[in-house]
Parts: sequence; structure tokens; C-alpha cells
Amino acid sequence: MDPIWWWVIAAVVLIALVLLLVPQMRRRQEESRRQQAAEVREEAQEHSHVVGEREAHAAQAEAEARAEAEQKLAEAEKLETEGARRGETVAAARSEYEAKVQRADEIDPDVDLDADGRRDGDVVADGDRRGHDVDGDGLRDRDGLGDGDGRLDRDDLPGRHERDDVRRDV
Repeated sequence: MDPIWWWVIAAVVLIALVLLLVPQMRRRQEESRRQQAAEVREEAQEHSHVVGEREAHAAQAEAEARAEAEQKLAEAEKLETEGARRGETVAAARSEYEAKVQRADEIDPDVDLDADGRRDGDVVADGDRRGHDVDGDGLRDRDGLGDGDGRLDRDDLPGRHERDDVRRDV
């Protein structure tokens, strides 16, 4: 036999071995991947329970937060209504007060009134500025003083602190 035939036979045997081994290697590789995929699916299944529990907790927390927000909104609306009602009461009391002060000004011979029946801004009797809008809140000040905040404070009254301190010591 010629040596070339030996080479041909060796090549055919080698090709046959390769053709037999390649599919087996592929099958093993596919089986390994199937196993790996099954493990990943199992982990995902286990994780899905955790995710489900977290979703349930999140939904419950969201519902509780929404209920609390609605309760706070209702409470705020109630307080707003109460505040408006009190504001109306205060406005009525302020109006009544202004009417009484105006009536007193009309009766008082020492108060100069303008054509509308309001004080005309002149200083009357001994530098008294009561009844003028000194602190700029749009209302006449009973004390003739003011610090611009629209309220009568201890700071608005000169010498008030010293008198308070003396009273505490007595």
C-alpha cells in the first residue's frame, strides 16, 4: 500500500471522529446551559416571592399615606373654615369697635373731625395722637404708638419695660 492511502485513511478516521465528537460536545454544552437556566429560573422564582411581599408592603404603605394625607387635608379644611369663621367674628368686632370709637370722637369736643367724620390727623390736646394710624396697619391706634407690625406690643410703649420690672419686684 502506498503511504498516501495511509494518509487518506488517517484523514477519514480523523474526520469521522470529529463528526462524532462535535455533536456530543454540543449536547453537553446545551445540557450545561439548560441546567444553568434552570438554576437562574429557580432563583428568580424565589426572588419573585420577595418582590411580591415588598410590593404588598409598598401598596399598604401607600394606602396608609394616602389615607393620612386625606385626613390631614380634611383637618386643614376644617381649620381653614374655623379660621375664616373667627376672622369674620373678629372683623365684626373690629367694625363694632371702630363704630364706637367714631361715636366717641363725634361726642368728644377735643377731637377735630374731617368731612367724613374721621379724625383729620391734627394733633389734639397735649400732643395726643390716639386715633391715628401710627403703625401703618390701616387702623387707628388707641395708644398713638406703633412699631409697624400692626400689633400693640410692649415695644410700642415707651418706658413700659421699666414699669413692668418695678411691678414684678413689688
